[in-house]
Amino acid sequence: MKKNGITEYFEEVETAEEYNRYFCRIPEVITIAILGSMCGLKNVSQIHQWASNDKVSEFLKEKFGINHVPCYYWILCILKMIKTETLNQCFANWVYSFMPENAKDLTISLDGKTICSTNRIEKIESPLHIISAQISELGLTLAQRSTDDKSNEIPAVQELLKTLDLLGN
Repeated sequence: MKKNGITEYFEEVETAEEYNRYFCRIPEVITIAILGSMCGLKNVSQIHQWASNDKVSEFLKEKFGINHVPCYYWILCILKMIKTETLNQCFANWVYSFMPENAKDLTISLDGKTICSTNRIEKIESPLHIISAQISELGLTLAQRSTDDKSNEIPAVQELLKTLDLLGN
């Protein structure tokens, strides 16, 4: 089912703890974060500052129905509550909405990468490894999965392929 806007694709995102929409809806926070990221902003602080701008908040209200930009703290709290599996699935559904009609003729490439800078982070024991599925002709990343180490890539690829639902089942 085709949805009307980006916010609608994130209605089914689940949280790790109960959230009663005290200050804003989760799909609205995700939409703000995605739009801010698309504008090249690198962290929640920059995204909040951008979204709080009068012109941007008016744009968010007019185009996305986001009537209130939450404070930095609430954006951060809500993003931390989100279950990543459900976010990944909703995000993939949103990306699929951009797929052309002849998608069956396109090539999906799988690639594993080690994020080298993560080995310097004290909390992380080993570098982060990510498996990505991309549509080569469009340069579009459909989905990603992280793995504990490079030896776990095959199970991660299998899980990623299940998530993609390539056959439409």
